[in-house]
Amino acid sequence: MPQFDSPLIAAEHLPMGANALPILWQSSTTARPLDGEMTHAVTPMMPLRSRSEDDGTQSTVSVPNTLAWQAPDLLTPAQARLTRSFMKRAARHADVIITTSHATASLLQEHYGYDLPVQVQRPVAPTAFLASDDSAARRERLGLPERYITTTANLDDFGRLQWVLDAYESDPSLPHLVVMTGLDPVQHVKGTPQPSDIVSNLPVGARERVTVVPVEDLADVGAIISAATMLVQPQSFSATGYTLIAALMAGVPVLHTGQPACEEHILDAGIAEPEATGFITALSRLFIASSGDGSSELERLTVHAADRGRSFSWRAVAWQLWEIHALI
Repeated sequence: MPQFDSPLIAAEHLPMGANALPILWQSSTTARPLDGEMTHAVTPMMPLRSRSEDDGTQSTVSVPNTLAWQAPDLLTPAQARLTRSFMKRAARHADVIITTSHATASLLQEHYGYDLPVQVQRPVAPTAFLASDDSAARRERLGLPERYITTTANLDDFGRLQWVLDAYESDPSLPHLVVMTGLDPVQHVKGTPQPSDIVSNLPVGARERVTVVPVEDLADVGAIISAATMLVQPQSFSATGYTLIAALMAGVPVLHTGQPACEEHILDAGIAEPEATGFITALSRLFIASSGDGSSELERLTVHAADRGRSFSWRAVAWQLWEIHALI
């Protein structure tokens, strides 16, 4: 159970397994304890019901990604089905749907009607995804070098980690690569490559230049991202965007594939290359030895990333959420 410093905040614990919650929440009777309350859900999976406009209840529902619609194979069939089902109910009963990008908002309106009340609220990286006092010690424990690139990509067709590995096979001058596994969803089909397959898929000459870190402690994510030279994300999908935002908040530029939600967050703090050849070429080009005078492409992107990162704030998110409820 989370612990809070403020006496105004409390957490409630339901004595049941997580798998039982969707079944419970599908019943409108479980929404009645929320009557008269101001509620905000961080996913569509929450109890909602039809109610009168003057009952004093306010409800907002966040949709953190579009995987259930655009990449359902990355979820289990039950996860994808339940997300779509709960979103359909939220579209009927929630006062406002909150998304983290205009791209997600547009997709939901295409599916649930252009009169769907949607507001966009920029995401912010969780604290664990940011640098902490012990980040240097964590990197030392993980055996990471001083200079490296990092990614969360998987080996499946959605993750496209092979693009990055191909770049390392073709360019021996690229800095060390740190692959964080366990953060991105993995395709749920038989034969999908698993994180343990990454090293075996590496050419012999590249194996000493790649470190695979199974993420068991989220604070390791903050330690790795905050000291990286670049975050490379070849994925064909947009998830929560937390790793992208964490990179920008640390002043780390991003090489990505131009997913609409990614482009909204990154703007000029990265480069978009939607095809494998262009992605591989861009990665090598960015790491051509610079003169150190700030004139190289990578150095300019790093400056833009630091500027962009300063625009993300949990305080701003909190104020925006309060303003949304004030206008309901």
